[in-house]
Amino acid sequence: MSFARSQVLIVVLAASGCFSPAGVDGGATSSETSAATTEATAGPETTEAGTSTSTGAAPTTGPTGTVTSMATTTTEPVTSTEPLTTTTPDTTTTDETTGTVCGDGTADFPVEECDDGNEVDGDGCSAGCELELPDKQKRFVFLTSATYSGLEVGKLAEADARCNALAKASAVPTVKDRNFKAWLSDGRVAAIDRISPFSGEFVLVTGVPVANNSTAFTTGGLMAMINVTETGAQIPWLMRSCGGSSDGVWTGTHVDGTADAANCNNWQADRGQGLMGAFGAVDGNWTQCSPRSCDNRFRLYCIESE
Repeated sequence: MSFARSQVLIVVLAASGCFSPAGVDGGATSSETSAATTEATAGPETTEAGTSTSTGAAPTTGPTGTVTSMATTTTEPVTSTEPLTTTTPDTTTTDETTGTVCGDGTADFPVEECDDGNEVDGDGCSAGCELELPDKQKRFVFLTSATYSGLEVGKLAEADARCNALAKASAVPTVKDRNFKAWLSDGRVAAIDRISPFSGEFVLVTGVPVANNSTAFTTGGLMAMINVTETGAQIPWLMRSCGGSSDGVWTGTHVDGTADAANCNNWQADRGQGLMGAFGAVDGNWTQCSPRSCDNRFRLYCIESE
């Protein structure tokens, strides 16, 4: 048999095998081939005995089942078209930054210029604790933060200089540029004659009224204690007797504003006695409390004058 005839015979035999119902040499039919493909796709089914079986009629799409879709919910931010509302603190009552309270009777410098214990305009200290200039032509009074022996007080002019030096060094705007004189008498000059006549009010640096006019300093009574220093600090009075108090004010001055003989040798000695006053009093004791030894260290009253 020639080589060419052999090739033709092989092709004919192969073609007849493809269309044979039983196939050739145990070959699979097209149905079996499809089932095999399905079996490969779906995978073997495992029985309880662990034996793998295949089902020729299994669909090519595999087993059906219930598929639950896990949807993701996205919440978008809501944009408001309304303007934001900001609450502004009432600065005429409480300063939220510093915690100072206007109207409590204590001036917190330099946040407050004054504090007369109320929130009323028109009385020299506004509802916002600011001075109302010209401040009804008020004048100011303060208690010195420093203390002095009788010798350290010095002459009257030296005592005045001490008042003004403290005022200028203060951070309180109401006293810095004003002229003060010490409420002090010696053997030649009475305290009331050193204070220029004035028909307006005298007030503490906090704005609290002390006297309606200059004459009121000679009537034996004040509207408030002179217990606030040039810095605005309030000095507590320990309520001790005039003769035993460890704190007080050198005055050398009677209730009517005239001079007393007890003046520590015109405030130039630590020997002898000087008349002192009680800054915690509003009656005549504010200026005429008791003679005390000149080696004690007491304060001064400084009253604004021309």
